[in-house]
Amino acid sequence: MSGGQTKLAEHPVLVVIGVIAAIIGALAAGKDLFSSEDPPPKASASAPASARPASPPDSGDDGAPASPSPTLPRSVGAGPGTPPEASAPEDPAPQGRAPLPDGVGSSAKPEPPGHTGPLIVRIDMGTSGKVGPTTWRARSTPGANTVVQDAGGRLDRGCYVQWTVKRGGEVVRMARSERCRPPGITLFSFEDSLDEVGSYTLTADITTDWGQTASKTTAFEAVPR
Repeated sequence: MSGGQTKLAEHPVLVVIGVIAAIIGALAAGKDLFSSEDPPPKASASAPASARPASPPDSGDDGAPASPSPTLPRSVGAGPGTPPEASAPEDPAPQGRAPLPDGVGSSAKPEPPGHTGPLIVRIDMGTSGKVGPTTWRARSTPGANTVVQDAGGRLDRGCYVQWTVKRGGEVVRMARSERCRPPGITLFSFEDSLDEVGSYTLTADITTDWGQTASKTTAFEAVPR
């Protein structure tokens, strides 16, 4: 045994200390070795989307590929930072057309206005025995008719006439007509009420089924034949 080994054998404490120092040095060397190695590269989060394989579409319960979800249209001209516009709602179901005003788009003729408003009355005396603008020969029978109108036009049925002939204020004849428009013949006949010479008046009092009333009087003379 050499001299150095003989000294170490004589001092076991020094041997233990030397072993511990060797172990500590080995551990420190190993730590430096591991810390100097570069860590493995990580996958880049900014790798292009095209480098990743597209995931297959989900299959439904029956194994058929699910339909892709519709893509909402993007607004044109939206700058960066502008929130996307909401998609336009679908057109509502067509509704029925609004009703047209009365008389618009209809081929039917418009109805005449109702029987309203004041009555307009005219007396037309016949020309038999007429010898002047307001003069007739005595004993003549000129006859007379009425023309009655309201807001709806000339009246016929539903319109009635009460005739009164006076000579000098005295009633010499009265008669009624069941309509206000002559049916091709004279409504009123004087008969023999003009036998005497004098001043006469002929009055037509009008009433209607619609509550209208009116009166018209015309004056004339009967002269000798």
